Amino acid sequence: MTVVFGVLCAACALIALAGLALLAPRDVPPITGTCALILTFAALGVAILR
Repeated sequence: MTVVFGVLCAACALIALAGLALLAPRDVPPITGTCALILTFAALGVAILR
């Protein structure tokens, strides 16, 4: 069940980032967005493994 929740959170993060990029491409700094996404996946991986 935890893995399903993790996959759902990751999918929601990707969909939200894609939606933001489609609606306001100039408001999405590429480096900051990428770093935030990587940190989100890292935190999610740690939460799943613990």
